[in-house]
Amino acid sequence: MTREIEEANVKKWQRNWTQTTKGSITKEYFPNVEERLKMKINLTQNLAAILTGHGKTKAYLHLFKIIKEPTCPCGTAERTTDHVIYECEKLTKQREKLKTTALQKGSWPTNKKDLKREHNRDFVKFIKEILLDKLNAE
Repeated sequence: MTREIEEANVKKWQRNWTQTTKGSITKEYFPNVEERLKMKINLTQNLAAILTGHGKTKAYLHLFKIIKEPTCPCGTAERTTDHVIYECEKLTKQREKLKTTALQKGSWPTNKKDLKREHNRDFVKFIKEILLDKLNAE
């Protein structure tokens, strides 16, 4: 009986998750509630910022008028989480292992769901190496 209740709750949660307009960045990493519940995630401040798109990027800080300019010091775009993961020229070296692993298993750029599901170890290592606070000081 308990298992049936849990399954019903996860299905309800999935319906709500699918229908809500909130959490759009997080949904890209975790579109499926049941899969997410099975994952073990060692959540750090930087990883949480990347997975939610909240805080620690110039675009986010600019949105709340904490900083004046959202542009990345590489000069190519606003520093969003997507820019940090996929494009920023200042992070090419740090991104290389993640990119190499993704290419071995499929393609680059890979989608965010696969970053967490298929390339989690290298993705988390990349996030640890990039030091978002230091990047924002540039």
